[in-house]
Amino acid sequence: MKTGQRKTGLSRLLEIAGRKKFYLLCAMALGLVTTVAQFVPFVAIYKILVELVAHAATPETANAAEIWQWCWVMLGSFIISLVMGFLSLMFSHLAAFNILYQLRIQLAQKLARLPMGFFTKHATGKIKKIMTEDVERIELFIAHNLPDTVTAILFPFLLFTYMFVMNWVLALIILGVVLTSLLFMAKMYGGGRVKRYMDEWMRVSGQVNASLVEYIRGIQVVKIFTQSTKAYHQLNQDVNEFREFSTLMNRNYRGTYVGFHTILMLPLLFVLPVGAYLLMHTESYSALLPEVLLFLVFSVGVLFPLLKIMWVGSLFNQNSLGIAEVDAILYAPELEESAHPQTPSDSTITFEGVSFAYEEKRVLNNVSFEAKPATISAFVGPSGAGKSTIVMLTARFWDVAEGQIKIGGVPIRDITMEELMNRISFVFQDNPLFFDTIEENIRMGNKTATFAQVEAAAKAAQCHEFITAMPQGYQTLVGEGGTYLSGGEQQRLALARAILKDAPIILLDEATAFSDPENEGKILEAFSHLIKGKTVMVIAHRLSTIVNADQIFYIDGGEIREQGTHESLTAQNGRYAAMWKQYEQTLHWGIRKR
Repeated sequence: MKTGQRKTGLSRLLEIAGRKKFYLLCAMALGLVTTVAQFVPFVAIYKILVELVAHAATPETANAAEIWQWCWVMLGSFIISLVMGFLSLMFSHLAAFNILYQLRIQLAQKLARLPMGFFTKHATGKIKKIMTEDVERIELFIAHNLPDTVTAILFPFLLFTYMFVMNWVLALIILGVVLTSLLFMAKMYGGGRVKRYMDEWMRVSGQVNASLVEYIRGIQVVKIFTQSTKAYHQLNQDVNEFREFSTLMNRNYRGTYVGFHTILMLPLLFVLPVGAYLLMHTESYSALLPEVLLFLVFSVGVLFPLLKIMWVGSLFNQNSLGIAEVDAILYAPELEESAHPQTPSDSTITFEGVSFAYEEKRVLNNVSFEAKPATISAFVGPSGAGKSTIVMLTARFWDVAEGQIKIGGVPIRDITMEELMNRISFVFQDNPLFFDTIEENIRMGNKTATFAQVEAAAKAAQCHEFITAMPQGYQTLVGEGGTYLSGGEQQRLALARAILKDAPIILLDEATAFSDPENEGKILEAFSHLIKGKTVMVIAHRLSTIVNADQIFYIDGGEIREQGTHESLTAQNGRYAAMWKQYEQTLHWGIRKR
């Protein structure tokens, strides 16, 4: 769908609901039957009242068979309304759960295709809220609100039609009270003010979610520094803002909300005196009394569908804003795929005058180099120099502003994302594990691999020993909610993934950062098997790990300031040489008493 043709509000919700049109049509048809079945008891009550009032003086002469007949009709209609209502909800829930599944899969797939810049602009907590709360509201709208809307519209229509046929005077009284209550409802849910309130409500609730996620992620720091942490202050501030806004909204709507409910309860107050007046001036008391008694029942019966309309109106406003948040992800611009994709001839990586900026902040400026197969290219320099950006751009996490990046002589814009990802393996400092078994976490590198291949990759990455020491071995559940693994163990599992994938390009971001001296040697030995014949780009902080690199690039201020081998760079006595001297000094650093 083109951006200019995007639907919003109710039309967009109905468009989403239309994905399971058959289920919804069945739900609405059954909802109509349910509504008619719910209305039948009112007719039965009237018929029974007519018979009883007609024989009020001599009840024994009343037609018992007819009264029982209408009682059975009431019971039958009640059973039919229960069965049809249940089936209606079943069909609407089938539609809702299928759409819920489709939306979440769509969102997950879309997030995987979005550039990393999208995630720097949107907090994790906000994305989580969209994929959980906002999508759940859409499911609730389809599962309950659509069927309820049918009932809420049809039932009053049947009720007022019957009332005007019975007694137009009493019907006008109830209609007048209902229309007055609807005016209060329109004031609550209509106009620009409610949209501003709902927009603000979505904003502050999104902020609270984002702050909660950040707070929980940094709980170790929070426990140490308690109220002095930024995460605590931010969460406290956002919760207070949410409380104050919710209080303000309730204060501003208390008059109309109370007015709506109060007036909705008033039909009985008006019907009773008017009914009594009509009874005192009627020519046929026995004919009018059943009508008045029935209207007393109507004055209460009309309450429930109107409350449903109010509830649907409230949820509709929330749903409209929620679907706007969902669409903000679904319609977010992706990295464009080439109309004429090409296949790289080899795994040579070439940067040609590459410049890149995050928003307004320029990070890389005119970077050019070449990394050939069977070579190691190392990137060193101060924090924030642009080292990680170079590696990320190689995997096309963003598109460059100027210049070009090529793999095997082909611009990465002309390589399909699937082909590009198949050619690249990553081992970064932060290596999240999914809540699954160790075997499946390693197998992410190659879903078709046998267990023997998974085990061989784990052995090469020095994982096998600590995995087999666990009670359930490779079937141990890890990740959030599973068995805790140290940073070094997580990193070695990520290395096992990369070994199993056996991609021609390896991107490493200080892959020995969490390892102790004993395991560092083992991991470096595993690297020698992993990188054989591969194009390797490594970000290094432990300079000792890259002294044998084929080429080293010293990055500072987004530019390549120096490049060469370890020996040539130290001989130049430049920036790299100064960094190497500082590194050597840190090796002898220790805590001593004065």
